[in-house]
Amino acid sequence: MPSILDTERGVDARPLRPDIRDLLKDISIPPRPSSLVDLKLELERDEPRMAQLVAIVNSDVAMSAALLKLANSPWLGMSRRIATVPEAFQILGYKRCEHILTEIALRKVLPTNGPALFRFWDVSSKRSQAMGLLARRVGLDADTAQTMGLFADVGIPLLALRFAQPSYIDTLDEANRSEQPFTNVEQDRHGTDHTVIGALLARSWGLDPDVASAVRLHHDYEYLDEKQPGRVHELIALCLVVEHIIQRFQGLNAHAEWSKGGQQSLKTLSVSQADLDNWADELHERFAAEH
Repeated sequence: MPSILDTERGVDARPLRPDIRDLLKDISIPPRPSSLVDLKLELERDEPRMAQLVAIVNSDVAMSAALLKLANSPWLGMSRRIATVPEAFQILGYKRCEHILTEIALRKVLPTNGPALFRFWDVSSKRSQAMGLLARRVGLDADTAQTMGLFADVGIPLLALRFAQPSYIDTLDEANRSEQPFTNVEQDRHGTDHTVIGALLARSWGLDPDVASAVRLHHDYEYLDEKQPGRVHELIALCLVVEHIIQRFQGLNAHAEWSKGGQQSLKTLSVSQADLDNWADELHERFAAEH
């Protein structure tokens, strides 16, 4: 499993502090599972072979079962139940199935056990699906936005595993309530933050460089004002808008981030408060349908 220092080079963001390089050597970035590597190679063929795709998914019973479960979730709104892996690829399409399988793989490699992180996957899944749904309304590619939503906070469970004393979970609670930038609280206590770790994982898994940059900068709201909005700006802004909508749904994932970057995010996306309220109503109906 490569360490953070093995994958530091090439990440388009602020460099890691020299005085914490030794500390970070024992934070490991989970490698991209071989099943995803094989899947990506097959999908890059001019004509992907269904038999090979099915074989890759069926090589892991848990993966095939999870694919069918997620393929039949209320989010996708299928008119009939998808019962087999070939049907999933044929009906949902290659890109959507690849995203579902990536989420399943992340769930397997990230340590998210314990009550402090029980909401991690609930929020990550909601954020990913919601960003994919809203993406085209703000001119973004749905697959790119959905991937950003899934990977935005992947650094959190890795830091929770690494830092027991002082507890990273306590840091997370403080950062969620603090008026300081979220990552400043993490940096002050641990010398690094979840955006550094998340961007490195995104890079090592071969994600779009704009996704890795957006993961790295998604708490840096001053960045939204630096220049003419581009795709990274829009991914960051949409991520915060969706986080805010999730927070409004039964008080999940409460934090102070909206007060820090909410208005910049709406401006970046050219979205009004009325648009936001309408999106919240629509998404809350979908969230409720999951339960």
